[in-house]
Amino acid sequence: MRVAVVGAGITGLFAAYYLEREGAEVTVFDERAPGDRSVHAAGILEATQAYRTNTFAFLRRVFRLWRHRTCAFRSVDGRWLLESARRLDRPPEPGSERRLLELGSASLAAYAALARARDDFGFSVRGLTEVYEDPVHFRHERAVALARRAAAPVEVREDPGGGGTMFFPEVGWLHTERFVARMLRELGSVRFVRARAAHLALDGTVTGAPGPERFDAIVACTGVSSRSLGVPLTGVKGYGWHLRVRAPVPVATIHVDRGVALVPLDDGLKATGGWDFDLSSTVARASTVLAQVRGLTEVLEVLDFNHGIRPTTPDGLPTVGRKGNVVVANGGFRLGWSFAPGMGQEAARLALGRGENDPFLARFCGRLRSGALR
Repeated sequence: MRVAVVGAGITGLFAAYYLEREGAEVTVFDERAPGDRSVHAAGILEATQAYRTNTFAFLRRVFRLWRHRTCAFRSVDGRWLLESARRLDRPPEPGSERRLLELGSASLAAYAALARARDDFGFSVRGLTEVYEDPVHFRHERAVALARRAAAPVEVREDPGGGGTMFFPEVGWLHTERFVARMLRELGSVRFVRARAAHLALDGTVTGAPGPERFDAIVACTGVSSRSLGVPLTGVKGYGWHLRVRAPVPVATIHVDRGVALVPLDDGLKATGGWDFDLSSTVARASTVLAQVRGLTEVLEVLDFNHGIRPTTPDGLPTVGRKGNVVVANGGFRLGWSFAPGMGQEAARLALGRGENDPFLARFCGRLRSGALR
């Protein structure tokens, strides 16, 4: 069976990985280097979390980040905006939390299995600290975390001076660049085409350089450009740096009210930030976000910089579904790495024709259509 994976981000690489393991002949299309727009991420693996964007609580979080200048509003997809408004504060679909837990648990297990075979990507499960400065925000998130502690164990530490911290002991992290390199070694028989796929058709045709090519199935992991296929998506831009700092950070830490994550790696500190609703290619605001990082830790040297756009559905949760010969796997928002293995496995299952769409995961895929990627 011949399958095209369009988009070589972390979800696309996992889709190719599972397809190859099942004996498919896989071709990956991307005009950029594999992982190029995924490696900016912190690499924190929150297998038991989900970040719904269609809630008033999320809007309040965005406002706090805007005040700290780590969030900006530049451009959004119109269909995504209308669908988000329609779904605002709607309760989650029945069974969605169970399905997300399954997806996250399968993903963490996949990373752990690869690390057991050979840990060449800095895999660690030493927990995550969330730091809150706003006491009102802390009290709300504390209540949510305590209500979910059977699924996600948590230790709560209140700060008499205002906010507080929460520690999630079962959260892991990894080195994103090294993991992409590992995946490329795993994908030994996969054909990589360094070219843009300009058009995807429901009959399985990929149009691009060097010309149209027909496949038995297409897995589209094309980020926000999947919106041209009928999926309501917008982009939330993020920035990532490797830094040399004065004082080490003991465990992965998210400064929630500032929108900044710090992850200790053996070659420096990974710092990420930015919640910019922005479909453009500009990175002009990166320096503003880096200033927030500098306010949290003394930076001695900036070693490198990357950025990417997180594809976000109207509820902020991932979507995987098939119509015709096209499978879309997209929309992980800020948990793209946490859900990527599970999403890739689900996409491979559908591409291989094994079973039907999952009702929750495929909720945005009913209007899939042929389209030009833009």
